[in-house]
Amino acid sequence: MLSRFDTATSLIHIQLQQSKANFFRDATSEVGAPNNDVIISPAKPDFPDTIPTSNSHGRQEEEVFKSIIQRVKWTEQQCLKTPQDQRNTLKKELKKATDTPLLPEGGVASALEQWMQNSDRKLSDNEDYPMCYLPPAKLCNVTTYTLIIMSHTTERLEAFMPQIESMVGSWPGLTEIIIVWNSDREVIKTASESTTESKEKKLALQLLDWHANASHPLRIFFSLEEGLTNNLLNRYHPKLKPMNEAVMYFDDDGPFWSKEAMVDVGLSLWKRNSNVQVGGFPRNIRFLSDRMKNAEKTALKASIDLVVQEKTDEYPNFTPICRNVTGDFVEYNYFTFPDFTAHMLLPSGSYLHRNFLCFIWHPAFQELRTFVTTHKTMPDDMTVSTLVSHLTGRAPRTFAKDIVASSKRRLSADIMSFTSDQFYKSADDDDDSIQDLHADQLHRRLLWKQKNWGNMREEAINSIVGYFGSIHPGTVGWCAGTEHMKPGRRGVHFVCQPEKPSLDLIPWLKKGGTGHSQC
Repeated sequence: MLSRFDTATSLIHIQLQQSKANFFRDATSEVGAPNNDVIISPAKPDFPDTIPTSNSHGRQEEEVFKSIIQRVKWTEQQCLKTPQDQRNTLKKELKKATDTPLLPEGGVASALEQWMQNSDRKLSDNEDYPMCYLPPAKLCNVTTYTLIIMSHTTERLEAFMPQIESMVGSWPGLTEIIIVWNSDREVIKTASESTTESKEKKLALQLLDWHANASHPLRIFFSLEEGLTNNLLNRYHPKLKPMNEAVMYFDDDGPFWSKEAMVDVGLSLWKRNSNVQVGGFPRNIRFLSDRMKNAEKTALKASIDLVVQEKTDEYPNFTPICRNVTGDFVEYNYFTFPDFTAHMLLPSGSYLHRNFLCFIWHPAFQELRTFVTTHKTMPDDMTVSTLVSHLTGRAPRTFAKDIVASSKRRLSADIMSFTSDQFYKSADDDDDSIQDLHADQLHRRLLWKQKNWGNMREEAINSIVGYFGSIHPGTVGWCAGTEHMKPGRRGVHFVCQPEKPSLDLIPWLKKGGTGHSQC
């Protein structure tokens, strides 16, 4: 007699076999044909995770696009109302770092208006593109998720293949793994057929074996065979058709975090905030003018109050940038991973509802995607975070990426971690030792390998946020409303201490804690 565990395992294997069979069947259809079953809509889904209810999807695209246009117009009005003494107050200018022109300020409104004027979007089976829907605000009953890792070279197999092997069977709810392969299929085949025995050959063989095995959750999505080019945005393409609503992302070279961080903490936060991007690798955009700083401070306080009071139907206004009127721009702060007032998430260790894939590749946002592919930094991370925040009218949510098992181990971890002073050292300070520390420990490798990378990233973020005209108030840290929320220093409003909490400190995991009652 089968136990409940064996029965559940058998059902998962059946679902995996069906999923792979359906995927390979669909892959043989005409390249570029619309995939109308990508988005959660009134159509019947394939898996229990996505059974539609009256709240199974949110607003459809036309309503969402109108809200973005309305925000851009409101932003323009606020900019024009800016007093003269608050204009052109910056002592520095935005450095032009590449030959790529900046996107037009507020240009997203024109792109969306043009799309709605020229397209018939009344039916979800429109031939041009399927109707996009926002996800619901929370999905408490979701228990499974899809992991997506994008790669293009067998040199990276050693970084992510052992991680996948350890996850399968030990991470509850991991029912699908999609490797988005941005190179030719022959790259893997050649490595697997090498006459030289090596770890790379062994891993290439293992990857192909997993892909061919119907009982294994992994499948490879060969981007070039699907009519796509080598594009960082491919990991967000609706052609991937993830079976689960919750989609987890990791870069092929990591960093990879623990089950406790990603599943116990991260997934549980996402279930309570399924309509925003959720992650543990946040980046901050530093406001420079007093006008923008004051707006940020006010909006952050309001955001924290709303989270603590668990009010999910309200949200503060975004902060207008007003580049053309006031000369304001922002700095890309690559020195910290702040709990509060972060404005974007790096992909590794993040969650996104699969419905956003439809929006990210929507024809109306072609101008934005073209910027990603032509700019030297290929800023897919900035683009996705900014776009999703404007689609939903909300900031991302963040969780602690380093979770320790107990309070005793947490004390040891805190002794080994950096101090708050080190983390929040201002870019205006000249302590070379701290700058070197950050370069060694925290920065993206490309930042220091490619000349002028920092300035190019700063140019990219100003172009992207300027295209939307405004920026959300910033993230609210995991510790909001608890005794672990502490005042920050040097322009950082708040920090969460300890930096490496144990599970018993995470408020939404505790009965009576902030966010717990939402699910």
